[in-house]
Amino acid sequence: MYSTRSSFTAIHNNLSRVNNEDIPFENKQSKEPSVLTLYNSDELGTSQRSSYQKFVRRSQEFKMQHREFLAEFIGTLILVLLTCGFCAEQTLNIEKSKSWLTSSLGSGLSVLIGICVAGHVSGGHLNPAITIAFWVFSGFPIRKVPMYITAQLLGAFSGAALLYSIVEPAISQFDHGKRQILGELGTAGIFGTYPPLYVGTGSAVASEVVGTAMLLLVVMVTGHPNNLPFRTAQGAMIALGVTTISLCIGYTSGFSLNPARDFGPRLFTAVAGWGIDVFTVHHYYALVPMFAPILGGLAGGFIYTVFID
Repeated sequence: MYSTRSSFTAIHNNLSRVNNEDIPFENKQSKEPSVLTLYNSDELGTSQRSSYQKFVRRSQEFKMQHREFLAEFIGTLILVLLTCGFCAEQTLNIEKSKSWLTSSLGSGLSVLIGICVAGHVSGGHLNPAITIAFWVFSGFPIRKVPMYITAQLLGAFSGAALLYSIVEPAISQFDHGKRQILGELGTAGIFGTYPPLYVGTGSAVASEVVGTAMLLLVVMVTGHPNNLPFRTAQGAMIALGVTTISLCIGYTSGFSLNPARDFGPRLFTAVAGWGIDVFTVHHYYALVPMFAPILGGLAGGFIYTVFID
């Protein structure tokens, strides 16, 4: 999960390669022949057994070489899938009974599940703002920064695409097959973040910067080795922090705090029928969730490092 330098050291020191000799190819305990036993049977021949063993070995090697990338990819995919899923429920709700409380709880719970999936492997950043802040203030290796951010962006795009494949019929019924970004039948907000039309850009920037700074404070404080009451439940504390920040100041910006969470789904909508205007609408608002969270993350990391740690 999101953690400080000590957490990264503990996680990565515990990673070890799988011994190829420990991969079971024979199930001697089971009375019924297992799949692996069948692959070892003489009926398949030596060449087929050898091919299967090579496949298993290469799969293990690939996983061990790319496990951090895969963890960030899958964790961010889950985060975006669930977060945007809550937004879809709010947007496509027939009764029009939207609730910011529901959206905020959805954001927090989505972060929690994403951290649970990826935390023990990659640290569960799931957010370029977190990765960059940890590189600057917590000694996260710079060589891993591009890989983490790439995994997060691809995971976010894939999460949006997966959600779209699920809710596309409902979207088409809602907007009658005519994709709109804003307005009464606008559905782009299911995927990207868009502030209310009456909110100025400056207000939205402040919301993203301050919100992400507070998120970094929560992440770093709960990950400190001496903060045992909270460190043991760091994922839950981060989820609670995300929910609280969203409830208090998230409404003015659409609540991103995460460049990948916004850019990946926004890029998907650009190619899925909403058009390139998703990047230019509201005075190029797309730049706000792309860069403001990074500034906020650096501010939060600076405050923690200078005044708290």
